[in-house]
Amino acid sequence: MQASKQRMIDRRGFLKLTGAGLGGVLLRPSGEVAAASPGDDDLAILYDASQCLGCRACERACKEYNNLPDVEEPNSGLSATTWNVIQQREGVELVGWPFFNYQCMHCTDAACVTVCPSGALAKDEQGFVSFDANTCIGCGYCTQFCPFGVPHLQVANLITGEAKAAKCTFCQDKTRAGTGGPSCAEACPTGALTWGKRATLLNQAKARVSQLKAEGYRGAMLYGESEAGGLHRLSILLDEPAAYGLPTDVQGATTVAMIYKKILRPVTWGVFGAALVGVTAAFALARRTIHMEEVE
Repeated sequence: MQASKQRMIDRRGFLKLTGAGLGGVLLRPSGEVAAASPGDDDLAILYDASQCLGCRACERACKEYNNLPDVEEPNSGLSATTWNVIQQREGVELVGWPFFNYQCMHCTDAACVTVCPSGALAKDEQGFVSFDANTCIGCGYCTQFCPFGVPHLQVANLITGEAKAAKCTFCQDKTRAGTGGPSCAEACPTGALTWGKRATLLNQAKARVSQLKAEGYRGAMLYGESEAGGLHRLSILLDEPAAYGLPTDVQGATTVAMIYKKILRPVTWGVFGAALVGVTAAFALARRTIHMEEVE
């Protein structure tokens, strides 16, 4: 009886160690993607809050082009099926222009790209953050590290429960093909959303901010020139970023993502190696114990 009990304990310990080793395999990120610096030929979107009427034409164009389900409720948030949304903000200095357009900011130092283990999220040569749903493994790291709360997970297979991330792709298929640009910008009737070369849009945005300040809008500012290495979704604000729910310390998220890539990821490898050694030792010990018990 004592020998039988000892075998059960040894085997249980062996299974626990095996599970730990397999867990290390499943949780270990396997890819690494580096962000590039903004270039003069990079593409970008410029949003001017002072020209936004809140008509939501950008929302409808995004959903139509990307075959996303309609959402009738205004002022909703970003989700796996809403990649472009207009929200009415409270507390913005310019009462007559309380709207803001939310979508992927297409960061240069993109935290989501840094932590993506499969390479599904990557920096496109034109500057924006591309997404490949076929490569996505649904780990959800991007949803945790993005400082703007952009990527969301959605169930891709109801039977298996497989999930995929989803976000604005800068309409990457037609942008890459040279047949057009982001549908949201193409559909905007007031010019609040425009797209083109990032360097050109930067100059336009700075001139517009100067104009707004000259007109008495002292809170006017440009958001995105340097945040997260430089955003490819630039924004002309009429108040502080906090009034629009935008983070002021974007670099913090990028730093945490880099720590994960440079420190925690190698540590995970070390833990996996140690677990593997432990599994092997436990297996050898269990076999030796069983063999000695059979001899006795």
